[in-house]
Amino acid sequence: MQTAKQVRDAAEYEQVFQQYLEICNRSIEQNKGKFPYTEIWGARLKDLKEEIKIHAVVFDDRPKLAYMLRVNKDMKIEIAEKKELPPEDAWPFTYQYLKRVVEHPKEYIENPARLEWGWLGSVFGPTA
Repeated sequence: MQTAKQVRDAAEYEQVFQQYLEICNRSIEQNKGKFPYTEIWGARLKDLKEEIKIHAVVFDDRPKLAYMLRVNKDMKIEIAEKKELPPEDAWPFTYQYLKRVVEHPKEYIENPARLEWGWLGSVFGPTA
């Protein structure tokens, strides 16, 4: 059985991760028409026939939450499913990184290059 602190911590991790995805989505939307993002995302989205799913895990000293993310052809990133355990190929997101992005959203929305997009590499290749 989880303690009250564990439940609070899990809720915090989940909230921060959801806010992080919202910042990613806002950054994509706000910068769609700007160079070089139009070229990078546009070329890859043309090849995207359907939604893509990616495993993700949020951790600090150990894994805290695991998700299956969905990226649709409009480049909207969403949580598709919460997982009990992270698969071995899950992309790791440190809580400290997520918290830094969430605490300074404007910096990351206005400059998408500051966001860590490596987790989309499996979908779009190494330049995403």
